[in-house]
Amino acid sequence: MPRKPMAAPREMSLADHLTLGAVMQTYTRKVIETHLDRAGRNSIRNRLLPAFLVVYLVIVLAMYSEVSVRENLRIVLEGLRRKFGNDETSVAGGTAISKQRQRIGKEPFREMFEGIVRPVADKGLKGCFFRRWRIVAVDGNHIEVQNTVDNRRAFGVHSNQYAESGYPLLKWVCLVECGTRVVFAASVGGVHASEVELFDPLIERLDAGMIHLADRCYYSFERWKRCAARGAALLWRVKSSLKLEPETVLPDGSYLARIRPSNRLVRRGVCDRKEEMVLRVIEYQVEFEDGARSETVRLIASLLDPGEASADELAHLYAERWNVETGFDELKTHLKGSGRVLRSQLPEIVEQEFYGFLLAYFVVRKVMADAARKGDVSPAEVSFVHAVRVIKRRLTENIPPCGE
Repeated sequence: MPRKPMAAPREMSLADHLTLGAVMQTYTRKVIETHLDRAGRNSIRNRLLPAFLVVYLVIVLAMYSEVSVRENLRIVLEGLRRKFGNDETSVAGGTAISKQRQRIGKEPFREMFEGIVRPVADKGLKGCFFRRWRIVAVDGNHIEVQNTVDNRRAFGVHSNQYAESGYPLLKWVCLVECGTRVVFAASVGGVHASEVELFDPLIERLDAGMIHLADRCYYSFERWKRCAARGAALLWRVKSSLKLEPETVLPDGSYLARIRPSNRLVRRGVCDRKEEMVLRVIEYQVEFEDGARSETVRLIASLLDPGEASADELAHLYAERWNVETGFDELKTHLKGSGRVLRSQLPEIVEQEFYGFLLAYFVVRKVMADAARKGDVSPAEVSFVHAVRVIKRRLTENIPPCGE
């Protein structure tokens, strides 16, 4: 399908803001050094490669994944060299860069991501809220990493009855603000890690201002209870094998049912056998253009009153979950580049590089949300491909003072 052309005002707004200045304003040197200090990884003295500079380098690596690490450092230094008061600052060798990245590790990047990245939509931004709730969703994916002994041991490879995959795989699960596609929480593991268990640490990022969408693999009584306790409204798809007996049929065709913990949860002592919760069930089929129908889609919702949200509205709302898949495609295909693997050869640095991608993706998506707000349109109408091209073209312009 042809890509929808962008209007000039939104294109100009992106061009004005997608520079290295946007990266440095989002992640100031002061904030970076605070996280480096907390992790005990800041530079003790002014090195050729001060630690804060390496943090900027790792973020920029995500935006220029097709070129070498040294060339990325040149891109950063081109904009920052004059701020150091030394126009002759040289580009460190690959070995020095690698050693400094290893010394810094993943923790400052993970803490920066968890401390800074957040949903960015306000209620005036189109396509981001349903009623009073911010629309968020959970999903998982994976990314290929360098085929080294250490990476294979740490992350594992996917295999079937025919062969193993050519590269180790890093698996991640994340929470996404659907309207802006901002990834605001993430959990990582190896290819054999349980996707639903990777979701568990993210539950604490839900709050009462959100409506949370999830696919059918995430449901368990315990997980539903924990998410509901966060105050968020819930709209999850569940498997047809889940026993849900109608107790009250509602005017819009949905019905109320009770869920109880499985015997497995009871045996583990996670839940009491007498526990139960009431939820609302919405069942529907999607009709395609040729008249064929999909399998029955079964949703469960914590919104029990059809007056708050009808069954039709919730069925249409659930389709917003596909924004997560679109965001994954943006990150993996258009930012990282199709067919490329993460460049790092050690597990600790693989995770560092992955968080660098998430930090870079947030900058692009935040600027796109600002452009959509100024243009009074949905962020979905702003081209991510164009945004990435702009930031690569103008990365070294509009640099704020390095001490800020």
